[in-house]
Amino acid sequence: MSLHIVHFIGPINHNAVCTIRNLCLQALQSGASEIELHMSTEGGNMTAGFALYFFLKSLPLPLTTHNIGSVESVGVVIFLAGGRRYACPGTRFLVHPLHWGFGNLVAADHSRVSEWRDCLDFDAERYACIFEEATRGAGGRDDIRSNLTGNARIFNADQALAAGIIHQAVQARLPAAGVTSHWWNG
Repeated sequence: MSLHIVHFIGPINHNAVCTIRNLCLQALQSGASEIELHMSTEGGNMTAGFALYFFLKSLPLPLTTHNIGSVESVGVVIFLAGGRRYACPGTRFLVHPLHWGFGNLVAADHSRVSEWRDCLDFDAERYACIFEEATRGAGGRDDIRSNLTGNARIFNADQALAAGIIHQAVQARLPAAGVTSHWWNG
């Protein structure tokens, strides 16, 4: 067995997603039989986040995710790609209303505004469905739809365990040198 740990701390954007994807692909090419993603992120770009989720789900080997700080917004979706999911005690997860930035846009017509609303609604439902699928079987099932359109919700490690976001609240431990390969962003 060859464990490879990808360490990621930072915002979710197209560059970060490409980096994580490339690190996972390098781990595969280096003979990984299992990948762990140790992550802490404030979230970011929804399009990039969903793309990373679906990429991680396509990996042909077991993926474990571990919250090592805070996993927020679309980062929660990415985190849920793990078949086994852990969080260090004292960490948190944040589910909050989805939003888009409009960059340099100074004008939009009714059709464009309607399109953006429809896309936000679609992404909120997609997020909720991923959450429901990943947490199925948990004793304290949560419908997060209201948190994606209204009030934010913070889950500490114990609450995340009850909700099925994680399988165990446990401190991340790095295996002894020489046993594991480490990959990192930045």
